[in-house]
Amino acid sequence: MKRGLIVYLADSETVPDGFKPEEAVATLASPCDVAVLAASSEGFYGIPEAWHLLLTRGMQEISCVRARLNELGRLELFGQSLRLCG
Repeated sequence: MKRGLIVYLADSETVPDGFKPEEAVATLASPCDVAVLAASSEGFYGIPEAWHLLLTRGMQEISCVRARLNELGRLELFGQSLRLCG
């Protein structure tokens, strides 16, 4: 079963210049096949768009988890993940 993960950036107002979402989610230690970064600020996917993207990429199980940027500018997951489907 293919697993997808939506990483929701809780405080997207503090995103530094030059931040690359694809690289940030690639460094996460998460047991998923594809991870997508979502945030409320402009330029990021919303959760519904990220969910649809993962579904169209063939993910059967999709979860969502919150994240924040630490002082080094890396994503840090916190809280429980929420299984959206599958």
